[in-house]
Amino acid sequence: MQDGATSHTANPVKAFLIQTFGEDRIVSRRCRYPWTPRFLDLTPADFWLWGYLKSRVYLSGPSSLLELKDAIRREVSSIHPDMLHSGIA
Repeated sequence: MQDGATSHTANPVKAFLIQTFGEDRIVSRRCRYPWTPRFLDLTPADFWLWGYLKSRVYLSGPSSLLELKDAIRREVSSIHPDMLHSGIA
């Protein structure tokens, strides 16, 4: 629910989560504890990594979920540690 996606903030979803976890444990739009902009759970490094992976994975044009998963695994395993360090520096 925390990412603010419309499907995650729909009233039935919020009601279920509040009933399951209690209102004090829900952080989202239009709830007791609003999700703050630029929350620290997602850092610039996260955005860099996902953008990089997306640009690499879709070069091969995966046509099935299995191909997509394989392409993600392949690209993640090919990232050199120095590249990761440069993404966070």
